[in-house]
Amino acid sequence: MRRAIFLAVTAISPALPAFAAPAPVSDQAFFLQLARLQSIAQTPGLFSAQSRQPLLDKAAVENKVLPMLAGTGVPAEFARAAIEDPKTAAIPIIIRLLSAPAESLPYWRYRKLFITPGNIARGTQFYRDHKDILGQVRARYGADPLVLVSLVGIETRWGGNTGSFHVLSALFTIAAAFPSLSNWACNEIAQYLEICWKGSVDPQSVLGSYAGAFGYYQFMPSSYNAYAVDFDGDGKKSWDQWPDVLASVANYLTAHGYKPGPDQSQGSPVWNALYAYNHSDNYVRVILEMRQDIRAQLGPDAP
Repeated sequence: MRRAIFLAVTAISPALPAFAAPAPVSDQAFFLQLARLQSIAQTPGLFSAQSRQPLLDKAAVENKVLPMLAGTGVPAEFARAAIEDPKTAAIPIIIRLLSAPAESLPYWRYRKLFITPGNIARGTQFYRDHKDILGQVRARYGADPLVLVSLVGIETRWGGNTGSFHVLSALFTIAAAFPSLSNWACNEIAQYLEICWKGSVDPQSVLGSYAGAFGYYQFMPSSYNAYAVDFDGDGKKSWDQWPDVLASVANYLTAHGYKPGPDQSQGSPVWNALYAYNHSDNYVRVILEMRQDIRAQLGPDAP
């Protein structure tokens, strides 16, 4: 989810893939993130040599963000304070990661990052622990519970790995350092500040990926505003509470054409909805393979 540069980069060039939820640098999924950067980093003219250093200052970013907040109810003073906060700063490693190409992984190597006995066991237990909520989400949205289980497993190891970058600084880095993505990143900053203002959240308090995705589902701020739901009825659309997270993922998939059914082949509604979440055939394949393996582990208990 998310949705990451992601899905918004596709607005610049539909041929470019989206990024999945980045993990902390020490995690093996980090190398998968690098592989997904290759086509973007090698796109002629998208990133210049100059983009290795920030090109826009905070005032320039503010000048883009503030008009985007018109009509949202977010005070300009709140936005300025968040952006001008010394904690909001360009993160050099993000500039390097988004500038440097990496080798693409063939599927057989890609799957090894996720399809392991330990992950299948964790996914199986996650289903058992959240069976009731998954059933309620299925009743409302029609989403296969094991697709949801597998997706959040791929994204954040079932909530165990949601990222280590401050979301505002990650988005500021992209807005300041990459001209081709600046308008997109500034819009995500505006969306993020709206979330923080309306939810009484400290803009410096949320950690996520180096693309600015956050939460157990790794939504970008714009995805949160468009698709997150308050499923448990507590008055908040929580990104770290499973009822809301699982329902939000299901809502996202449904909004992108998901229809339940046995056909999960390439081009099917299931495949296309997962591809919308992350523009990668490998990503869709590994979710569906994990689903099959968890289903086999559950045996008669499988939904």
